[in-house]
Amino acid sequence: MKKYFSMFMVLALFVGLLAGCGSAQTSGANKSDSGKAGKGNFVIGFANGYIGNTWRSQFVDNVKAQGEKLKQQGVIKDIKIANSNADVSKQLTQLNQMISEGVNALMIDPVSADSLGPIVAKAKAKGILVVITNDPAAYEGTYSVIGNNDAFWRIQAKWLANKLNNKGNIVQINGLPGNTADTFRRQAAKEVLGKTDIKVLAEAPGKWDESEAQKVTSTFLSTYNNIDGILTQDVMAEGILRAFDTAGKKPPVMTGDYTYSFLRTWAKTPDLDSIAVPYAPGVGVDALNITVQLLQGKKFNDSVLQANPLNTKLKNALLVDPPYVVTKTAQPNAPWMEGLKFTKAISVDDAVKIGEGKPGTAALDAGMTDDQIKSFFK
Repeated sequence: MKKYFSMFMVLALFVGLLAGCGSAQTSGANKSDSGKAGKGNFVIGFANGYIGNTWRSQFVDNVKAQGEKLKQQGVIKDIKIANSNADVSKQLTQLNQMISEGVNALMIDPVSADSLGPIVAKAKAKGILVVITNDPAAYEGTYSVIGNNDAFWRIQAKWLANKLNNKGNIVQINGLPGNTADTFRRQAAKEVLGKTDIKVLAEAPGKWDESEAQKVTSTFLSTYNNIDGILTQDVMAEGILRAFDTAGKKPPVMTGDYTYSFLRTWAKTPDLDSIAVPYAPGVGVDALNITVQLLQGKKFNDSVLQANPLNTKLKNALLVDPPYVVTKTAQPNAPWMEGLKFTKAISVDDAVKIGEGKPGTAALDAGMTDDQIKSFFK
């Protein structure tokens, strides 16, 4: 039996290599034998590129906890987790080690989207499934399970436009210049605001840092006296509030943050009109659960995979929408909720209850349910 199994593996690998010579740029399917380990014997390697903030710690801890749960359930044999602290060489070394140890699948949050070519080729040659998560990268024969930055920012821009009746003056505080997520978000906001009479007085990078956002806001307040709204990305809202407090001014309508610290502040401030849309650390768990489905031989429904954000000719991405949209009161039928199949509208009080007992730096979070994951597959 072992002899026949070995012959089968060699033949399957040969066929896979032949398939890899094609140029089908509309599919992320990895023609691998990674599922042949059998249910319960799968070993998954997870290489995380950075762990220097609370969001990333929550992201990795979520994957670790779900991995242990799957082990206890007998769904997988093991999950190996490595963090490289934004070091490309270190991440490549970790990935090579995982391949040498015989993993069935690699989950990768890349330090660099352009550094994985040799690793992907090596993994594919060995029949190893490759799933990119959180930060996008575009490689033939891989899948990407990543947060939907376009939806994340489009929701909030639509909300702000609605609150301002599509007119007025706003300032915009962005993330880190040059970052892929920041680029996608700014484009989404531009498209939404371009259909309104809202004027962007100024925009500046807040670099996803409260202190930087406070400085930027203070500059805006000293320059403009006609700010009707603020469109700000995540993890900066409390810095903005401090700037208004220091200036002795009431904050206008503004997008907010998904950390429990901000949500608790908002819930205690009746006059603050805001919205919170989590860019959820749970995307790592979603990627892990989808990886397991693929290892078990499941195939995506035809309409599930979308164009990769970094290469629109490559249709290999599953874009994960935010799990929640938080407003003062839940508004499931609001215009900014259109097209969000799995996103739940909740109130700020609901969000605070979800976070009871959790630190203020933690993010409002949720992964997809088993039924939601299964709905992606045939």
